[in-house]
Amino acid sequence: MIDTSTGVLVRKRIYLDDLDGFGMLHHARYALLFDNAVIDFWADAGWVLDPSESVLVIRELTMTYHQPVVGISEVDVHFWVERAGRTSVTYRFQVLSADHTVVHADGQRVVVNLDGQTLRPAPIGSDVWELAAPLLGPGVERPAA
Repeated sequence: MIDTSTGVLVRKRIYLDDLDGFGMLHHARYALLFDNAVIDFWADAGWVLDPSESVLVIRELTMTYHQPVVGISEVDVHFWVERAGRTSVTYRFQVLSADHTVVHADGQRVVVNLDGQTLRPAPIGSDVWELAAPLLGPGVERPAA
């Protein structure tokens, strides 16, 4: 069993249109699964997206594929914050089989918070850090203001 004690798990369904011609999850859909899981977490936590205030942009995304997801099924997306900076966050993630015995893919994503008006890096607000508490990995603390 894979250790999922850090971070959060979000169950996601794989649909027919997510599959490639070989009946496997299309390679681009792994990143989309992660993205949708993150959006689900933040929406459920009560965060309200307001692009006039801030915009989160992806600076970097890396992923390694280990074993394909085959057919219509469910997977768990496991993710946590590995690094918390003043204006950026590094997420780590895994796409797991529903029983957590297989890591289908893993990777990391760096996001930068931009001011909604200037589109320059801006500090992540304390309200966001309050909601992010379940995501913080071992030894990761929200940065000082």
